[in-house]
Amino acid sequence: MKSIRVMKALEDGPKTIEEIAETTKLPKMEVRRYLLRFLEQGKIESYQKDGKLFWKIREKDEAEEEFKYI
Repeated sequence: MKSIRVMKALEDGPKTIEEIAETTKLPKMEVRRYLLRFLEQGKIESYQKDGKLFWKIREKDEAEEEFKYI
């Protein structure tokens, strides 16, 4: 699945949409759509650095993991 390719690209560390598109060979708009979906699901987060928007896999909080199954 294409969405898995996008997540796998982020396993190597934070990347811009352009870098993810280049790695996955997917169009930038398609990558953006997947990223926004993952963001909504709480799987990833974004931050701005040097005027560029970077995306990364969200680190899970210990408390979040502890209460995951309650």
